[in-house]
Amino acid sequence: MLEPALTRPVSVTGAVKLLYATLAIGVVRSLLEFRTLAESAPTEIVLTVWFLTITIMLTLVYNIGAGRNWARITLLVLFGLGLPLAIQPLLQSFSLHPFSGVLGVVQIVAQITALVLLFRPESNAWFRRPKKPEKHTESVEF
Repeated sequence: MLEPALTRPVSVTGAVKLLYATLAIGVVRSLLEFRTLAESAPTEIVLTVWFLTITIMLTLVYNIGAGRNWARITLLVLFGLGLPLAIQPLLQSFSLHPFSGVLGVVQIVAQITALVLLFRPESNAWFRRPKKPEKHTESVEF
């Protein structure tokens, strides 16, 4: 049985870096395809979805880096649910914006790689390690 690591494993650090990179790729792809997206939906909707997606992903990646197991599981579930829905837009990207299509494939491969790293044995041990209780300083008012 693996001893729970106190320091973040290299596999988790690598996964977090990959996930931040996929966020950057997503921003580039959004900029490349903004005109096409804005033609299919109102600009306010496109920007709102973009903002929410980036915010949720940043929150998940930050919490994964902080060792919160719920965040890596949530990312896995969202990725699993979203991948089938991403195939058609990815194929359209290749015909309308080939460079964005290539970036989309790189993004998916990097996300899969990050998820594999997040569920390696040493990563599992780190995410499941006993957490130290947070210190709370209470001030008493009289």
